[in-house]
Amino acid sequence: MARSIFVADDERTANAYARDPRGPYGHYYASLMRKLIGNGRADLFKTGSDMRDGDVTHPFVMDSLVLSGTPPRVAEQILELRERVGPFGTLVYAGHDWADIALSRRSMELMAREVLPAVNEAIGE
Repeated sequence: MARSIFVADDERTANAYARDPRGPYGHYYASLMRKLIGNGRADLFKTGSDMRDGDVTHPFVMDSLVLSGTPPRVAEQILELRERVGPFGTLVYAGHDWADIALSRRSMELMAREVLPAVNEAIGE
């Protein structure tokens, strides 16, 4: 299982860095969408066979593939993902571009020190 992940000390910072279309995460997915959808591969982003190509929007893709927020919020998103898809052994943390080195480093620290312990406790590991 892989997701783009950004953890911050506050929601405002998380949203500005990981959800803003001009930020490193937003830019990455906008570029990927242009390439894939432009070549007829919108299906790679769809969550069901009945989904229309027009429903594959930037906000939809961001909501589907980016986990972001404070440590409790990201832990909650990981647990929701696990509930939806079933247990997975490994979660690959994909970060993007390290446009802000301090924020990127802090995100990994929060993931290791707060998010993962909370997730492991919730699932009994």
